[in-house]
Amino acid sequence: MSTKPPFRFQQFTLRDDRVAMKVGTDGVLLGAWAPIREAGKILDIGTGCGIIALMLAQRTAETDSCISAIEIDGEAASQAYDNFRASPWSTRMPQSDDEIHLSLQRFAESFQATQARFELAVCNPPFFETSYLPQDHRRRAARHCDLLSRESLFQQTANLLTDTGRFCLVLPSAQANSTIELARSVGFHLWSRTDVRPTTESEVKRVLLEFGPETDSDMSAKRTELVIETARHQYSDQYEALTKDFHLRYVSGQ
Repeated sequence: MSTKPPFRFQQFTLRDDRVAMKVGTDGVLLGAWAPIREAGKILDIGTGCGIIALMLAQRTAETDSCISAIEIDGEAASQAYDNFRASPWSTRMPQSDDEIHLSLQRFAESFQATQARFELAVCNPPFFETSYLPQDHRRRAARHCDLLSRESLFQQTANLLTDTGRFCLVLPSAQANSTIELARSVGFHLWSRTDVRPTTESEVKRVLLEFGPETDSDMSAKRTELVIETARHQYSDQYEALTKDFHLRYVSGQ
């Protein structure tokens, strides 16, 4: 039994002691930022401990959207299932470990033509390409794209979305332009982009990207910027507005 305390959000609690990649700012940003519109079916690719899926379940609570989540690592899939089961939205989440413990390739292969496609897919993908590969195979799978290339990610996801579906990612800023070009080559077009700076003085470190299969959107894609902290432990108004429904500090007033 792990002694690590769980992460407590306003409406749910989750543990991440059995996953290779822990809860971090990237996941919180994507879970709060991804445009949900009227998404009746949502897919979280590489769910880890399930934080993004749970955030989207909370954001769509009034619409009863169906949330699917897949994860290639067995321990992480098991922990995600436990977190889903303990949440207020357990009936809208995967009902077994087996539904979660799947690679994107296997999930796409098993997807039936008669099944309704997804209006929204999200992914906080493995993004290291040429850096040192860790010996820990679980951490390697979570952080490096040798098991899931960006090409495969877009190609497989394209077959799972509706004609008006959206695909949202969080990536290092250095990969933004190449990812946008790659997406265009397989029929996705950029709809919105948010550049994320850790502080006012920092360079852009992350990008949040929204893609859709419709054409003629790239030239008019909405581009914004988000600063997380204005000073040490002083969050910007933008970040507070984005995450106010999740973090406990906005309940306690801290």
